[in-house]
Amino acid sequence: MKYRIALAFAIGVVGTACADTLPGSLLHCDSRFFSELYNQRISLNHTAPLKTDNAHHAWFISEPGNPVVWFSQPIKSGVLSVSGYWQDKSNLDEMGKYYFWGVLLDDSPEAVMAAFPKVHWQKSGENGEYFANPMIKQAGSNSQWQVNTGSASGIAPAKGSVEKLVLLDTWQGKTRLLCSVQGSVTAEDILPVRPDLEENK
Repeated sequence: MKYRIALAFAIGVVGTACADTLPGSLLHCDSRFFSELYNQRISLNHTAPLKTDNAHHAWFISEPGNPVVWFSQPIKSGVLSVSGYWQDKSNLDEMGKYYFWGVLLDDSPEAVMAAFPKVHWQKSGENGEYFANPMIKQAGSNSQWQVNTGSASGIAPAKGSVEKLVLLDTWQGKTRLLCSVQGSVTAEDILPVRPDLEENK
């Protein structure tokens, strides 16, 4: 049974410069999101503490045991309003490891989907959850991500494989726009996608 946690985070940009690039970079579910945070670190730093590395990545600093970093004030990102950052992970042993990260938005899921009309959103379950951009690869560093045409709600990635996709749902009155990497996840799979985890490897 696929472990799909409702995650919502909205990261906003102050001003109009590059206003849509941060949420857009999240839709790739790769390190571009953390590169964009670095590019916008000066305007975002007042919203919540940021940490950077020497490879031009940045990420929000969360407290241990708390998956949410609330911004000091909501930030406008294009037509959307971002009020926090979310990250979480779980180890379900035989069912695999699950990593989630993204933004919390003040807008409805419908408004978020409307903001990204070119994304093919697919309904997941009966609770207003959606997923998009599913990719899959064999675990380890010797395989490349490919479009996962067989992705379906409620089905975990096959053993020895790793899946990544965008998730959209609601949580405590907010909309979560998240990335998930799940399955037989190794360090070779997750670190290129999540450079913020490099120091904890």
